[in-house]
Amino acid sequence: MSAVTHLAVLGATGSIGQHTLAVVRQHRERFVVEALAANADWQGMLALVREFVPRTVVLNDADAALALREALASHHTDVRIEVGADAVAAIARAPEVDTVVAGISGFAGLRSVWAAVSAGKRLLLANKEALVASGRLLLAQARACGATILPLDSEHNALYQCLGGITACPKQVARLTLTASGGPFRTRDPATFGSITPEEACKHPNWSMGRKISVDSATLVNKGLEVIEAALLFDRPGTDIDVLIHPTSTVHALVEFVDGSVLAHLGPSNMSVPIAHALGLPERLTLDVERLSLLTLGRLEFFPVDPVRYPALQLAYAALAAGQDACLALNASNEVAVQAFLDRRIAYTDIVPVIETTLACHTAADPSDIAHVFALDGEVRRLAEAAVVTRRRRAA
Repeated sequence: MSAVTHLAVLGATGSIGQHTLAVVRQHRERFVVEALAANADWQGMLALVREFVPRTVVLNDADAALALREALASHHTDVRIEVGADAVAAIARAPEVDTVVAGISGFAGLRSVWAAVSAGKRLLLANKEALVASGRLLLAQARACGATILPLDSEHNALYQCLGGITACPKQVARLTLTASGGPFRTRDPATFGSITPEEACKHPNWSMGRKISVDSATLVNKGLEVIEAALLFDRPGTDIDVLIHPTSTVHALVEFVDGSVLAHLGPSNMSVPIAHALGLPERLTLDVERLSLLTLGRLEFFPVDPVRYPALQLAYAALAAGQDACLALNASNEVAVQAFLDRRIAYTDIVPVIETTLACHTAADPSDIAHVFALDGEVRRLAEAAVVTRRRRAA
């Protein structure tokens, strides 16, 4: 009988958390949910507490935590309800937890990711921004502390499966290829991009995702971050990593070997599939999902990335070539620009210029430790916010 896995699910009410718990529901005998964390959705968390009865729940928002405490006052009194980022980091390193699902979006998830690897946990990483920002510092910390990092992004999980793990012999591999759907504006006239609304940008054609990552998918910043993530995880230079537009998101990634053979990973557009793979390793978990039908699909199509439509991708390649500080700056400036767009402070077409302006203004050495990462991130965000203000003034 397989050992029971004791989980902490960070970002429990978001897309990654919900897909993780969907897998857990199908394999109750395999998993114990020890801890859950979310930002402010106390009502969503209330339902999860009643279903999974974790030891500890953390909400980042104090008012939301108070509302959850009141709702649970007469029930589940043994459940501890904590508040804030430090409490999230605490459950990531809690002794009763052996596996941490890192589903908190953006740089905000780095503190708990660092806590998990520092405690030697098995980390299922959906938070690419944490790795992009901290780079080899995070990987070195994981090695030093005996932590295991398993990728949850569909593309990187696909690469993991095609390569047979993180540590595939580099001399046997020629190239890695990530696929991108092209987002909601793949065929839209670029001349109309200035009128794109947040609502339009958040309508991904294939995947159900949060607002920020949906915008990143539309600009292809998300794919750029994934190129950086793949380079770090699989120890490949950016020159060995390609991106192709693949509208149906059926093929998630491809690996070309030195003998000319290519392995491709195909699967449905359902995040439960890569999550189940990582949760079940070294076994395969059965999963009740809609099966992929190649007969129904009919054909597979791939297209090159149009640099006019998707200028952000080249920024990511340039940042990867420039070094860790540039990768950190790319991520931080993008988070500021995307939030400004979602808040209707700048136009969709301002996102990439804000990133470019910030990268041009920011000069610093690669971070030397994790405290330096947080300090540099703050500096970049201040520069990016200034760039946002400038773009607004020009548009006024």
